[in-house]
Amino acid sequence: MIDEKTNKMTELELEKLNIVDKQGTVRMTLFNQDHIPPALMDGEDILPGHRDDNPFAGIMFFNNEGDECGGMIFGNERDEEGNYRASASMTFDQYKQDQVVQMMYIDDNGERHYGFNIFDRPDVSLKQQLDETKEIEESHLDDEAKAEAIDQVWKGSTQRAFMGKNKKGEVSVKLMDSKGKDRIRMVVDENDIPRMEFLDGEGNVLYKLPPDDLKK
Repeated sequence: MIDEKTNKMTELELEKLNIVDKQGTVRMTLFNQDHIPPALMDGEDILPGHRDDNPFAGIMFFNNEGDECGGMIFGNERDEEGNYRASASMTFDQYKQDQVVQMMYIDDNGERHYGFNIFDRPDVSLKQQLDETKEIEESHLDDEAKAEAIDQVWKGSTQRAFMGKNKKGEVSVKLMDSKGKDRIRMVVDENDIPRMEFLDGEGNVLYKLPPDDLKK
């Protein structure tokens, strides 16, 4: 729509918009659910078909090399019985890797989970991890050996912290070790009862506040 007085466009209706730099490299894309960009790295879709059925619109960010480096997505879906699932996420990716910072919201038919996550990522590229995983899956190794080899490929891709609210209604802060295991949990539960726990690498509580003997 063009304003006749100023000759300026006041409204634009389209399904996808690419913002490019002077060299023509896409730096940001606005899209609807029918035009979700592929997961691009080194000029290649590293996860072909991965987003084909996603009901999301949003904004995708790309770095100077045209690699995806984060974005914001939002959307929902509802079945014939009226059950719904809604979600939104904003992420920032490590160079040549996956997200290291995420703000997210999920509403699964009234069960809500939302908060802030941080992750560790290895120094190898995400494309290399995916290629090595595919090679292992297509190998003649037995299932146990494949699982162990794939675990090694993805070693270092680990969630390290969460702050938010879970489906039980607990508001929590969780700090994880390098293996993704909870080591510190601070919680205010659905009954407004606070607690703090320190855990070992196996998930056993070593110390907590308030201690059990204080409750007796």
